[in-house]
Amino acid sequence: MKNFLLCALVLFFSSLLEASVHSADRRSNRLLRFIAQQEGARDFALHQVIGARCNRYLPQDRKGPCRTGVKKLIELLDYDVIFSDKILAPWNPNNTWTPSSFVFIAFKANLVDLLSNSLTETFLDDLNQELYRFISGNKRDLNIWSVTKKYFRTDHDAAKVMAALFQDTSSRKLHLAYLETAGTEGGAQFQSNKELLSRVIDTINLVLDMSEDNYRMLFYPRELQRDLNRNLYHFYVPLYLAKALAASGQPEDIALAAPLMLTLSYEFLTSSQDYRYLFSDPETVALVSKVKDIYAGYAGTKLGLRGFGFIPFETVRSAFERSSREGVTLLLGP
Repeated sequence: MKNFLLCALVLFFSSLLEASVHSADRRSNRLLRFIAQQEGARDFALHQVIGARCNRYLPQDRKGPCRTGVKKLIELLDYDVIFSDKILAPWNPNNTWTPSSFVFIAFKANLVDLLSNSLTETFLDDLNQELYRFISGNKRDLNIWSVTKKYFRTDHDAAKVMAALFQDTSSRKLHLAYLETAGTEGGAQFQSNKELLSRVIDTINLVLDMSEDNYRMLFYPRELQRDLNRNLYHFYVPLYLAKALAASGQPEDIALAAPLMLTLSYEFLTSSQDYRYLFSDPETVALVSKVKDIYAGYAGTKLGLRGFGFIPFETVRSAFERSSREGVTLLLGP
C-alpha cells in the first residue's frame, strides 16, 4: 500500500510543481516534501485513482455509490506519510534524507488507541508466548486470528487489531517508525505496548525465517493458506475496511467493491516500472504473485461480509491471464 500511495501521488503532483529544476534528485526531494504538506490534495489524488476503477468496472447505477464508498474508505484509512530530514528508525541509523526516506502509517487513531489499551498488553504478551511455543515445536496448531478473537471478541474488532497493529511486519516496522518520527503520544500503556509490539513483530519474523508455509498457517484461515502471499495487509486491510464500510452504512455491494478497487489500483499500478497504469489497467495479469495479492483483497472483503465460500484461486488466476476485465468481473460477481 505504501508504494502505491507514493507512486500515485508523485505523478499527480508533478504537474503542480515548476519544471525548471536542475536535477532529478532535487525535483524528487521538492516534490516529496510538497506532498507531505498537502493532506487534502493527497486524498483527492487517491480518490481520483481508485475512483477511476469504480467507473471502469461497476455497472452504471453503481459507479457513483462506489466513488462515494471510496471517499469513505479513504477517511477510514486515516493515513499519513512523513518525509523528513530525520527518520527515526533502525533502518536509517544516520538519519539521512533521500527520496526514499519516508514513513507511512494507516489507521493512525486505531493504532494509538490500541497501543494505549491495557487489553492490548495482555494480548501481545500472550501472543508472543504462543509464538515462542510454536517456534520451539510445542504449539503446532497456532493461528493468530484465533488468538486475536480471544481478546477482541467480534470479527470487526479483531480485524481492526490485525490491520492496525500488523500493518507492517517487516523489520522496517514503518508504522512504529512513524510514531517515533511524529512524536506521537498516547495513554499510560502506549510506550510499553509499542515496545512489546516491536518484539512480537521480531518474533513473527523468526517464524518466517523458519518457513514461509508456517507464516501462512499462523496468519490466514486454513481455506486460504496456500493461495495468499505473506503480505498481511493485502488480506486484513480489505477485511477490516469492508466491515468498517458496512458498519458506517455503506451498501454491502459497495463495502465489498471499494476495498477491492483499492487493491486493484495498487496491483495494476505496480505492474509497470512507469506510471502507465495510474488511470488505465493492463490487458492481462499473468504474474502469479500479483494475482495472489488481488485474490487476498477479494478474499478479505468476502470473508468480512459474506463468510467463506470463495471462488477457487485457479479460476481467478485463469481469468486474469485471459483478461484483467474478465478477472475483475468475476470477483465482483454475486
